[in-house]
Amino acid sequence: ASNAAVAAAASQDNLQRDYRVGEVIVPRTILGLEAEMEALKEKFVYPGIDYRIMTMSDKDDNSIFSTESLNGDDQKGRARLALRPCGWKLQQDLWKRNGMKTDWPVEVDAGLLSKVTTTRFNPESAAPRIVSAFQRDWLTYSLALALALTPIPLTLFARNFVSLYDIPSASMEPTLLKGDVLLVEKFPGVYQRTRRGDVILFRPNSSLRDIVANSGSQLSSTSLFVKRIVGLPGDQDIHLVNDNDVVINGRGAVGPERDLCSDEPLRLIDKLLENGKGKDIDRLGDDDVYVLGDCKAVSVDSRVFGILPKDNIAGKPVARIWPLNRIKFSGHF
Repeated sequence: ASNAAVAAAASQDNLQRDYRVGEVIVPRTILGLEAEMEALKEKFVYPGIDYRIMTMSDKDDNSIFSTESLNGDDQKGRARLALRPCGWKLQQDLWKRNGMKTDWPVEVDAGLLSKVTTTRFNPESAAPRIVSAFQRDWLTYSLALALALTPIPLTLFARNFVSLYDIPSASMEPTLLKGDVLLVEKFPGVYQRTRRGDVILFRPNSSLRDIVANSGSQLSSTSLFVKRIVGLPGDQDIHLVNDNDVVINGRGAVGPERDLCSDEPLRLIDKLLENGKGKDIDRLGDDDVYVLGDCKAVSVDSRVFGILPKDNIAGKPVARIWPLNRIKFSGHF
């Protein structure tokens, strides 16, 4: 069944999308493509889960960086993609429950993925990710759904001033882990309540939007990112120093040690830092701040996309409400 699904998927003309190493993709359930989905499930690739492409090879087992280097849909469809779920360590029960006995990554033909996957930030990934989230963390998301169904005034209040935020990546490890759910306050004047070292949620600046777009992903008008604010208006002499650390005003940036998380095997951050816009800044303007993730090995932050307008700050976490063993009713992370 798997081989038949691969062949069918690879045979469709003009449907073979391109993939690149490091990209994050999300499988979806699509009517009429049940055979492809069953073949993926046999390899423990499920709808609504984020998977990172770790390595890639052509049909002759030669390593490649992108399927764009291959000629024709047939060759692209026969490329082999090595996938590993993002935050897989936190989802080990899911894999064990479904009988997985091998280790990550798993290899999948690009032709099998082409018609059923989308990028992490594509709005089409929302539905399968919500279904998957309910399957993993039904209590948290049931509470969120209950809040959404409360009377209109309370719903409007929650939508405008309070929201839940699901940590999507490892950029804030070990402080915040992928899958943590934060309760976020978004009352007016959030910047006036912000101090150096606070964790904030913010709307991306134009440079960060370009980085996301160039990676093949998409952002919505409501997309937010989470980082720690380390530089305030008027700060001077901001420089990237040895081992990708940052100094501000002649001192190391505030926050925890930023080397307590696992390195990204592909070290993609090093490529982004080569042309980083925040490596050397003489002085922050009156409306500028500088933000860093707690995991310098993977975090795309002000080192890469430069200064952040303080008006882009949208909220601050006041509590972590999931998982239950990490509940914390405090905004000091």
